[in-house]
Amino acid sequence: MKKISIQSDKPVLQAKLFTVSEIKLSLPEGTKYSHIVARRYPTVCVFPITNVYEIYLVSQYRYLLEKETLESVAGFIDKGETTIEAAQRELKEETGIEALQFEEIARLDLSGSVFKAIVHLFLAKGLEFGKAQPEEDECIQLVKIPLTEAVKKVISGEISDASTVSGILLLETLRRQKNL
Repeated sequence: MKKISIQSDKPVLQAKLFTVSEIKLSLPEGTKYSHIVARRYPTVCVFPITNVYEIYLVSQYRYLLEKETLESVAGFIDKGETTIEAAQRELKEETGIEALQFEEIARLDLSGSVFKAIVHLFLAKGLEFGKAQPEEDECIQLVKIPLTEAVKKVISGEISDASTVSGILLLETLRRQKNL
């Protein structure tokens, strides 16, 4: 398959959490094309799990969705921070949980056309509980749920966040394969 070549990539808007750019492309047959894209800065999602396959999720109101959601602990990777450092920080900030073991279980491309978003999924084990320190605008409630129940909530549509859905189904697959 022939590749599309990028002729130019010019930022149009630089925001705190994403960048919007105009990209000029040259298609394999020579056609020129201009495209507007948005790139969200990379994020992490963390799935703290107990020895009896219970996971901790967070319940919070998402105003853009106009509903309460049940989702994984998640957040942006700060400048100069590794993915694992971001996972550790977000888990502690949002839930007060610290973990003895972190393992990256997946890297997801949430979209690849007009919006680029990369998410790193982490499993956290050996949990220790402390006091949460959420950001000012975060109203978070910690929810402990059996993994099998979380899978049912994914299937019913109650859990609909794409990263959380992917993580829960991956964890259930790993559990069944006895790799968890």
